[in-house]
Parts: sequence; structure tokens; C-alpha cells
Amino acid sequence: MKGYPKRLNTKADYEYVRANFSEDQWKPDWQALLDSMKDWVPTGEIASADDGVVDDTHKVTEQTSTDSGEEVVTYTQWELQTIPTCKLLRLGFTEEYVTSVLAG
Repeated sequence: MKGYPKRLNTKADYEYVRANFSEDQWKPDWQALLDSMKDWVPTGEIASADDGVVDDTHKVTEQTSTDSGEEVVTYTQWELQTIPTCKLLRLGFTEEYVTSVLAG
């Protein structure tokens, strides 16, 4: 293989580039695996921002709309969830393993 591959499709591809290319080349691809593993999912509307949970894995958003000339505010609770079909899991990696590789 000449040069860095355009696509990494298997666990072996990721391990190959890590073993044979410099860290500044492979690290962004490994980081992308981790970054695309989780996404914000709405879990429902809540009455007020104070009724929601806000921490590293929860957030509340506020949306303002106009209904019959009246301003209406709605609050939505969101949760950071693991995407079961993400590439990291499909390839057979674990979050702990990828995190340890990126930590060095």
C-alpha cells in the first residue's frame, strides 16, 4: 500500500495505520471513531428548565415559537446516548480501548 489509505473499513485497517504511519496521520481517524459514538437524543418535553437535568450527559434546550400571536416557550430534555450502530462498535472496538490508544 502506498500512502495513507483514503478509507478505513475494518478494525485491521485502523490497527495497520496506527502501526505504520505517524500519529499525526492516524490519530484524527481514531478520534473520529470516538466522536461519532454518541449523539444527543430528545427524551421529552418538560414544563420548565428547572424541571430538567443538566450534567455531562443531559441538557435542556429552550425553543420559542409564536402561536396565534402569542409567544410560546417549550423546553426539551436531551440525553447523550451511545449510538448502537456507530462505526466504533460495528468494527469491534470498545470505547475504553480507543480512549487508551488516543491517550498514548
